[in-house]
Amino acid sequence: MKNTIQKQAMGLGQLDQAAIGEGISQAGMGIILALATLIGAWGIACLIGGMSKMGGIMELGRCWLTAVTGM
Repeated sequence: MKNTIQKQAMGLGQLDQAAIGEGISQAGMGIILALATLIGAWGIACLIGGMSKMGGIMELGRCWLTAVTGM
C-alpha cells in the first residue's frame, strides 16, 4: 500500500529525469561501441598493411618477435 501511495505521489518531473538518464546511458553505450568497432577495424587494417609490407604473415611474425625480444 505504501509503494502505491509513493508512486502516485511521485511527480512527472522525476519520471522524466529517469527516462532522460536512461536515454543518455543508451547513447553513451552506442558511442562506446561505435568507437570500439572503429578501433578494431583500424587494427585489422594495420595488420593487413604490415603483412603486405613485410611480404607475408611469417615474415611479419618473425619481425614482430625480433622487435619484442630484441634478438
